[in-house]
Amino acid sequence: MLGTTFLALLLAVGAAVVGAVLALAVVGLVAAGVALPVAVGLVVAGVVALGLLVVRGVRGSSAREHEQAYRLSRFAAANGFDVEPRVDEPARPSGAFGIGILRVARNVVRTRGPRTVEVATYTYSAGYRDGEPFAFTYAMVALDRTLPRVVVETMPARGVRGARAPQGVERVWELPVDGPFGDRHQAYGPVRSATGTARAVFTPEIVETLVRGPLPLAAEVSGDRLFLFSERALDLLDPAVWERLLGAAADLAARVSRADGQDGPSAAPGTR
Repeated sequence: MLGTTFLALLLAVGAAVVGAVLALAVVGLVAAGVALPVAVGLVVAGVVALGLLVVRGVRGSSAREHEQAYRLSRFAAANGFDVEPRVDEPARPSGAFGIGILRVARNVVRTRGPRTVEVATYTYSAGYRDGEPFAFTYAMVALDRTLPRVVVETMPARGVRGARAPQGVERVWELPVDGPFGDRHQAYGPVRSATGTARAVFTPEIVETLVRGPLPLAAEVSGDRLFLFSERALDLLDPAVWERLLGAAADLAARVSRADGQDGPSAAPGTR
């Protein structure tokens, strides 16, 4: 409700600004010696031409979106996955899904089986930044038990690209963790959370899974859910993207579920 009201206010302000600009354009043409009817006609013609360009662009974008949705539905059917074209204001246990307006999860694909993985591209608009759109891709998978909230951002090190979690993800207490080569990465947990908790859950082997390959990922454990984030929207028609997201989600969910988040790491997360 608040988002709808804010959007209506933005539209009203935008309409007022556009009206003022058009009026100034007419006044400027008249001041330059153009007759008032001609000046009005020129401004109207310019508005119509601009509107046609916008409509053409929107139609082209809509056609591309429909084509992507169709191809993705074929891909999902071929692999036995379920797909939803869009989910408005999705409720997910992460702060990444609670900021901005016009919050939509697009092309939501869910695998079937004992450990379901949900993959989608999430978009929203941050009204406080002139409606600038944001988008990122996420994978969500259930864990076998509830763990303390921990966020891991893989920082660039030794020429390896890293990944940061999206805006809105809670970062409270900084807890550095070790990477596969002794590199340090940033983890965040609840206030006064023990550093050992993050290090026990996110062992060097788990961090290696996040940073290796062409697509680095950030991770968040929130209760009994594990989120993997890419800072940008990924091409969900690319088989390499699916191999990376589904493989990392299954591997990390199994490892994190076996990790000891209280007293230290168990032996299982470090084995393959």
